[in-house]
Amino acid sequence: MKSANATDALLKKARDAADLSKFDDAIKNLNVAARLEPARPDVWKFLGSLHFRQGAYDKASEAFRNVLRASPNDNAMFHDLGVVLKFEGRGAEAEAMLRESLRRTPTAMGSAISLADLLRQAGRTADAEQVYRDALARNPADFGPLRDYVNLLIDTGRSAEGATLVHQFMERNGQSIEALDALSVCLQVLDRLDEALHITSATIEHSPPQTLDIRLASYASIAGRTARLDHRERARSLIVTNIDRSLPADNRPRWLNNDMNALRRLSFLSPYYAIEDRDLMRIFGAIGDMTAARTPRLLASRHEPGKTLRVGFVSHNFSEHPIGHLLSPFFEAHGETGADLYLYALHLNAQDPSDYAGRIRATTPHYRDCRRMSSAQLAQTVRDDKITVLIDLDGYLGGGMPEAFAMRPAPVQIHWLQHLAGMPAPFIDYTIVDRVLVRDSERNNGNGPLIRLADSFQCGDRVTLPDTQPARADHGLPEKGLVFCAFGNWLKIDGSVFACWLDILSQTPDSVLWLSDGPSAASRDILRGRLSERDLAPERLIFAPRLASKMDHLNRHTCADLFLDTFTFSAATTTTDALWAGLPVLTCPGPTAQSRLSESLLRAVGLTQTIVSSKTDYVNTAIRWAKEPQTLVRLRKQLKSLLPDSRLYDAHRMAQQFAIIYQTVSERLAKGQPPEHFDVEL
Repeated sequence: MKSANATDALLKKARDAADLSKFDDAIKNLNVAARLEPARPDVWKFLGSLHFRQGAYDKASEAFRNVLRASPNDNAMFHDLGVVLKFEGRGAEAEAMLRESLRRTPTAMGSAISLADLLRQAGRTADAEQVYRDALARNPADFGPLRDYVNLLIDTGRSAEGATLVHQFMERNGQSIEALDALSVCLQVLDRLDEALHITSATIEHSPPQTLDIRLASYASIAGRTARLDHRERARSLIVTNIDRSLPADNRPRWLNNDMNALRRLSFLSPYYAIEDRDLMRIFGAIGDMTAARTPRLLASRHEPGKTLRVGFVSHNFSEHPIGHLLSPFFEAHGETGADLYLYALHLNAQDPSDYAGRIRATTPHYRDCRRMSSAQLAQTVRDDKITVLIDLDGYLGGGMPEAFAMRPAPVQIHWLQHLAGMPAPFIDYTIVDRVLVRDSERNNGNGPLIRLADSFQCGDRVTLPDTQPARADHGLPEKGLVFCAFGNWLKIDGSVFACWLDILSQTPDSVLWLSDGPSAASRDILRGRLSERDLAPERLIFAPRLASKMDHLNRHTCADLFLDTFTFSAATTTTDALWAGLPVLTCPGPTAQSRLSESLLRAVGLTQTIVSSKTDYVNTAIRWAKEPQTLVRLRKQLKSLLPDSRLYDAHRMAQQFAIIYQTVSERLAKGQPPEHFDVEL
């Protein structure tokens, strides 16, 4: 009796400590309790859950095995042990435990979902589908397995089949928010965006999100992509409110309770909604914490002094993509760093008329086709190649493999190009940025250690433009009058910048605005309707279709007179293209890293007079230059004179900076020094 009382007291202390997020104290109390009463399953169960939460999967699995030794008929424990073994990387054992859980309790939907997820990760898609179908047959009213089954169908290019299954579910069980949300996601993938927005906005109006969930991510995505400027502020308000709810700054352990899929989508979307860098770092930090907690570690190879440094770059976009455009010249110059270059391609683009993929592949004999690799296989490949510095080019965006980085296959791991103010994660040692994107006062917003380049964060390609310029009529543009253009992602067009564009058009009667084409005729009509509301002719808004040839896209910039940058998320590759084509870019930097992209690029070129400090100056400058065409002619001539010596298009200078980065991080590694901020000096 005395022993039982002492164990109960220790359990209470452990619960109190865990409630205060003092997990180490809780574990100490539970270890004492386990020694007092080794056959108490509640002690081992609590201990296992805490070890699991801290990522100590080997200790968690041993604790759960002790539960089963003490209570062999605790059917739920087969599920919990299976999940832990899955995270521990012991797939066969995890599968055995989860199947045993289902054999004992066929209606255990959690076990079915976990088993199907395990099979999907192993590439056994058909087996995963069978698990989902069996689960739905046992309990056709449970949406949980159907939700994950629909996600599998979307991932395998069968979104229409997923939409049909959701419709059938609602016919049997009635409508629910989660079913409507799944239907909306299917419709988005099928490019039925107006239907998707109607569904999602209705569910949000009926039941506003209380967390950073997938429904909120879908809403932000569709509103931005369809030019529904009336929905954007609502979406932004919900994101800001739910960052504080879901990611409280004073309770980081709570971050682990979020929906990883939703956060990864919001990591892409939030920069388009003027989310402050400090808050954005919370989203990135939560994804990093969750990814690290769910991923087993590898033992990284170590760099051997005296041997040539091996550097690896990992990307889903070594092809006809902005990453491919920007890095082709850099990889060609990479030999000047003195390091051996290894490239890990997560996707090979079969439709690449410009052959950026072939150009990149030719830069190194160490080009790895990793399309069919799991995260574990990619990590093992990196480790086997004895990479010292591994550089991630995708972050949490689509196609990226942060799980491979979480396994720690290389002793130094760096992020570059996607997350512009930092990528704080336990498995990312540094993020490469520049001094414009992240100012001195902004380096400690939870960014993680930053490497700031001497010039801009990226470099452009010195391609040879065609001698013959296209005629305006070839692109549906008027022969006379000023052409303002803003090629870029429609997610960057918010109400603030579009209102400024309308002000500019209203004061320059002979001008037109040339935008990248939108997703549908309906979305184009929405923007043209905004012109009509201001008594402006809707045909003054002209849309440029996507061109298969990068060279044709660059060349059509010569038909425009001035590029108008967006505010919230500035142009990056688009500005690099415009400047190389000789088109001046007018920008108004803002308070976040993503709002200062064009400023960084323009400073690297030297055309700083096109950087203005306020939206009023932005509008007035565009109007003044439109009325003084000779000013635009002078700007073009100045830009043309600056380009030959511009640091923005100097891949050799970028290689020099990376040589400094490699030397600095490897020296710190050899000395056992932790990562910290540093600036590249040339």
